[in-house]
Order: sequence, then structure tokens, then C-alpha cells
Amino acid sequence: MPSLLLLKNDVASRRTLLDLPDLGEDEGMNGIRCPQCEWRPAPSSRWCCVWAESPERFFHACGTVWNTFATRGRCPGCAHQWTWTSCLRCGGWSRHEDWYEPENP
Repeated sequence: MPSLLLLKNDVASRRTLLDLPDLGEDEGMNGIRCPQCEWRPAPSSRWCCVWAESPERFFHACGTVWNTFATRGRCPGCAHQWTWTSCLRCGGWSRHEDWYEPENP
């Protein structure tokens, strides 16, 4: 039985939750939308720093949960700069920078 402990994923023990009090409302964030389905994340939307089958290159994830757009894709737990972001609505992966709409002049 102790040998099964070697299979345990201990990322949860290193998880950090970033709470940003100024992101309270649940309306879509202006200027940010999924390039594939045009869904707008809310300030309360959360992503997790976990490497999975994705276009993102492999790295040692830390398990932090936060709104990736609050930090422009940089994990506050391990400082990994995410190149790709998955849509919480359609599940598609897009380059993080492609989520930002161009500013109107």
C-alpha cells in the first residue's frame, strides 16, 4: 500500500489561490474574447496552472488558480508565462495574445 503513495499527484499541496478583490462583477471583460467562439471571460473566471495535453510546451506546473487575464498570462505562483490559453466555454486553445482585441483609435 505505501508504494501507491508514489503515484500521488502532489501539485494540490503546492496550489496557490490568487484572489483579486477589484474583480468582483461577473460581466464579460472588455477588450478580451476567445478568438474561436468570441466568449468573454468574467473577472471571476479562473484558470489553473496545470500542464496538460495542449500546445503549451511542457513545464513543471504549480497548480495556482487565478484569472489569467489579470496578469496577462503570467502565473503568480511559479511565474510561468503562458503562451496559450484555453477557452472555458468552447475548450479551444489560442495564443494568449490573440485574446486581446485591438484598441479602437
